Amino acid sequence: MIGNSFARLTGSKRNLLALMASSAVFTAGCSNMATTATNTNPLSQAATLSGKIHGGNQPVVGATVSLYYAGLKGSPGTVPSVAATTTTDASGNFAFIKDPVNGNTDTGNTFSCPAGNNDPLVYVISKGGNTQNNGDTSQNNTAAAFISVYGTCVELTAANHVDMTEVTTVATMAAVQQFFNPTGGAIPYAIVSDGTGQQSTIIKQIPATIALLADSSAGTAVTSTTLNAASGNIAPGVSVTATPEVGKLNLLGNILSACINTATSGSAPCTSLFAAAVPPTSAYTNNFNTNFTAATDTLQAIYYILTNPSNGSTANVATLFGLAGGVAGPYQPAAATQPTDWTIAVSYSSMSTCGTSTGGSGGFISSPIDINIDAADNVWIANSQAGTGNLSEISGAGVPTTCVLLGSGGSQGGATIDSNNNVWIGSGASLYRYNPSNSTALAFPATVSPVGGVTADGVGNVYFTSVAGAVGSLYRIPNAAAATTAVTPIQISSNVGTNPVRLMPDYQGNAIQGNIFVTTGTTSVAEVSPSVAGGNLNGFLTSSIPTSGNSYGISLSHDNRLFVSSFNNGNIDGLILSAGTYTNLNGFPYNTPAMIGAAAPTSIAVDGRLNVWIPNNTNGTRTGSVSELGSQNIAGGLSPATGYQKDSTVFTSGRATAVDQAGNVWVAGDGANFITEIVGAGVPIYAPYAVGLKNGRFQTVP
Repeated sequence: MIGNSFARLTGSKRNLLALMASSAVFTAGCSNMATTATNTNPLSQAATLSGKIHGGNQPVVGATVSLYYAGLKGSPGTVPSVAATTTTDASGNFAFIKDPVNGNTDTGNTFSCPAGNNDPLVYVISKGGNTQNNGDTSQNNTAAAFISVYGTCVELTAANHVDMTEVTTVATMAAVQQFFNPTGGAIPYAIVSDGTGQQSTIIKQIPATIALLADSSAGTAVTSTTLNAASGNIAPGVSVTATPEVGKLNLLGNILSACINTATSGSAPCTSLFAAAVPPTSAYTNNFNTNFTAATDTLQAIYYILTNPSNGSTANVATLFGLAGGVAGPYQPAAATQPTDWTIAVSYSSMSTCGTSTGGSGGFISSPIDINIDAADNVWIANSQAGTGNLSEISGAGVPTTCVLLGSGGSQGGATIDSNNNVWIGSGASLYRYNPSNSTALAFPATVSPVGGVTADGVGNVYFTSVAGAVGSLYRIPNAAAATTAVTPIQISSNVGTNPVRLMPDYQGNAIQGNIFVTTGTTSVAEVSPSVAGGNLNGFLTSSIPTSGNSYGISLSHDNRLFVSSFNNGNIDGLILSAGTYTNLNGFPYNTPAMIGAAAPTSIAVDGRLNVWIPNNTNGTRTGSVSELGSQNIAGGLSPATGYQKDSTVFTSGRATAVDQAGNVWVAGDGANFITEIVGAGVPIYAPYAVGLKNGRFQTVP
């Protein structure tokens, strides 16, 4: 992995310390990565963890630095806690001592990892201190607050060093925002995930995302990172380049610096920052339904800015932009133009070909048409490059892991993950089931061509659409997830419209056949339901649910509410079954798409709070945008009238989207050799969908 960083401007040279021996202790400098080093001892290791705090160009002196353990909700033995506390010295340095014996009592700046199997994520928060570098011990800017992540506890060694700056604080908060509690609870500033093994694993992967945004050992933003192929079903020469919005990271760092580099929290920059950083509405966040109070420090402020990225008004965005100081800000280069919003994106691009008999000669990322998230938060990409399109996989941090050519190549409708965690993709006149655990594929002849949209339910069935002569049909492959040989598909509807591109099953019970909803390309959604009534086709009847436009994208909630996008007019429908009829949810159909920047929306997805994420196929004032619509209580716009705008190097017109279990929103665009991650912008949602249907956790916060 190769990372390039922009340097922070400094008024004097900084000392660089080299590691001379494995037991060396750093007391200053910025030499070591904050990501976890390899641990060869199954037990904890004695170590001194080092760090330094900079506010812009100045060390922060006398700050209180607390070492935290992240926790799990509803798990008494793994509650978040403060394990150790120290203060920064005259150079802004601090250190924590790690006890080699787990389960000992924490004292002062010495901490002991919890006993048992709990290996929590360890992070540090700094509060207050003199930010003026003037030697005045009476000065204390209580608004100055920073955050950085060390890694998981048992694996920490003396090699773990963090340089806490405004930029690394922005990068860290972007990645952890959906797990961070800025105000309430017994432990303020706690990082807490849901009490499941799956979610505790996801939260421990967050340091890898942070590393793509900022170098926590140097305190600076990262320009790009080259990620080389991991072991797996992939050619070793495949690589992906992760490129964050560096200008926006530096801009946000400069905004925080305007407050931090003043003597007190009552300064004009701090007052302006706290007024313009409007808290989000808690119904749209993952934050325990807290009623947020106004920010009093920079950590709360950046949390509010990132979780409410349009700040409630363009005036507030302008106020924040004005605090940055232009080219005089300490972090450069910073974005010179006021942004439409404060979302932070990373593009993952690749010009590699898979280059093997199993991977074909097509691009690793080439005209992606669909995105799916698996249980480990890996991202599966269905490429539609004609004749050579591949099924590709990257980790949640962008590492290329899988690339296989299935059939004639070039998906025409998408992919899905079934209830046994197999990945399915349609290619030509066949569907292919790929098993990631043993890298094997099984072809299921579709008997029709081309294969369109694909989905899977919780009881092992897989479904796909196909159009012949302007007549759309839906097919079911029974017990497809577990079949040892190919199963012939069964037609269950011949009335799903002329453009049935997206489909999803609902939940009727853990072991019960559900209904399948299919967008038709006309002003309706087709509901295909199991039935023995007259007129059924192989045990299924098709009925029509009216929509306010030509349906394209669809998503369902945990209680089977339907959300549908209309490609022709931009409307978003929200529907719920009541007394045998689908009726509009409060505020739906949302027929003022210009209010949120929605234009020719395509595939849509909901997050864990049922916020609807909408990639736009018609470009906005720049090159591409994504819109967000809240649905709790009443339909309400969350993105600005421009949508969340991204430059052409970050995002093109959208085709598919998915929200992962850390709240990252992934978008694939037409004809591009990259996909885009909007870091932490959505509320985490359980994945994959079919596995959630199987165990009753679908479309909920993990």
